[in-house]
Amino acid sequence: MSIINTGRLKMGYQMQGSGPFLILLAGLGYGRWLWENQVGPLSEKFAVLTVDNRGIGESETPPPPYTVREMAEDIKSLLDSLDIKKAHVAGCSLGGFIAQQLALEHPQLVDKLILMSTTGGGKESKNASLKTITALKAAQLKKDPQEKTIAILKLTVGQEFFQDNYKMVEDIGQKFLQQKATSQGIQGQNNAGIQFWQKDNRWNDLDRIESETLIITGSEDKIVPPANSDTLVGKIPGAKKEVIEGAGHLVMWEKPADLNSILIDFLTS
Repeated sequence: MSIINTGRLKMGYQMQGSGPFLILLAGLGYGRWLWENQVGPLSEKFAVLTVDNRGIGESETPPPPYTVREMAEDIKSLLDSLDIKKAHVAGCSLGGFIAQQLALEHPQLVDKLILMSTTGGGKESKNASLKTITALKAAQLKKDPQEKTIAILKLTVGQEFFQDNYKMVEDIGQKFLQQKATSQGIQGQNNAGIQFWQKDNRWNDLDRIESETLIITGSEDKIVPPANSDTLVGKIPGAKKEVIEGAGHLVMWEKPADLNSILIDFLTS
């Protein structure tokens, strides 16, 4: 793991492998560890760059509020600091928001684009169901951190994965709780995501994306329903879609072999 001062902020990152650059952008509240099941296999063909977004892990936590635009500029400044002129960019959830912003504002930096478990924001987004939102609010009220995290993960991953891989769910929860994080950083990321989802309607801009694009969704995603992926495919010229059956929101943990195969096939085709 390395830390670099990009001129905007200090950012924690890790580079592994050689070949074309591939940057993996994590979702709300997750550090670069989210991609640990991808780094090994992907680094056999790519120089894989994982990064802590602002507000999490080894990256700085500036005072909120944050915006997706700011977080995308953080990534640009990191790429500039590492003298990376062009990279494949993959983002999950909030990381997908950042990836879209990067592709729209700095198309020269983005080779192929991969958007996972994400949406374009605005009124055309398909929100989580009222049942899921109510359950998430109830989970947030739990006092015990482990119980709260497990309750949130129960809604985040697919039902079958939760039932059949409970020990792994506990492990994910421990990683989440043990990572370096503050309530200020998490809230800043959360506010950026909410603003993007509710106000920063990028749907009308997505036809300007020049990068070859792949949309990935888990068939059981309750946080960002799969219907959002259909809309993304309809808006981004030439975009393709892959559905990972049985997976929820965390496809990189629930179906790592499937995801890795899809990524390698798309990026090497």
